[in-house]
Amino acid sequence: MTQQCKDLTLVVLDKLNERSLRVDDGEYFHRVSAVSRCIRDAVMHALEVPWSNPTQPQWGQQITFDQGHDAEYRVIDYITKAGIEVSCSQMRVEATTPMGMKMAGHIDGMMIVPDDMPMGGKWYLFDVKSTSVYGYNQTYEENKAKPNHIKQLSIYKHAVVADDNYPEVAGIKVKDLEFNGVKYGGMIVCYFPKERPTKGYGDKKIELPKLHFITFDTDETENDVFLDFFDAIEDYKNRGVLPPVPDASDEMVWGGYNKKAGAYKARRCDPRWCARYDACRENN
Repeated sequence: MTQQCKDLTLVVLDKLNERSLRVDDGEYFHRVSAVSRCIRDAVMHALEVPWSNPTQPQWGQQITFDQGHDAEYRVIDYITKAGIEVSCSQMRVEATTPMGMKMAGHIDGMMIVPDDMPMGGKWYLFDVKSTSVYGYNQTYEENKAKPNHIKQLSIYKHAVVADDNYPEVAGIKVKDLEFNGVKYGGMIVCYFPKERPTKGYGDKKIELPKLHFITFDTDETENDVFLDFFDAIEDYKNRGVLPPVPDASDEMVWGGYNKKAGAYKARRCDPRWCARYDACRENN
């Protein structure tokens, strides 16, 4: 009976993961949300190199995606119930790279904070990110947004509105929008841990807040550097060559220092996280 239960579980997971269990990830196109993707994997995708390590049903990848979407809707609901207006949810925007390539994205929304609240009298471009407790604790302790989230929101900030639902502001940069005289005040990432966030152990364990807002800003020069990533992909694709394997310390492969090994480890360079792991190594 135990094996039958396991088999039944896999039947459910297979159905949930139909989208992620495809044999490939379809035609390549530039997406703002992929700004921190491994460039080697992105170029292989653009050159139509097929998956060599497709996701496995027991990993529940689609469930993870769904949890992220659920968190976004719930956090927006929490924000509005606190008396903060949320506008332009999922508004389509269009960014242009230094080489002139265009790509679209959709913002989570804009928080218009009332005058009588902290950081009030401004509106903030925001994004909701659900995360593990480990990742949440890192951002909470450092009080700094993750680099990939900074890049993504920065591109949205400097993009222009390209949504048929907002024709009155079409072509205007997101950062230049106003709401009844309320002007742009910065960017906010709202981190939402999937489990109970705590710090420490035993008698020293303390509870952390279930949500954590981190604010920051970027300028045009920084943003162009972020957008260079997509121009580099296009250049490699046009030349038909692959970029080198990223260094193990590079954030694009989730580089982190492993104390036991005494060296950096590229956590994304693993069949669990990279659907082209074997193909990448064969082309190394």
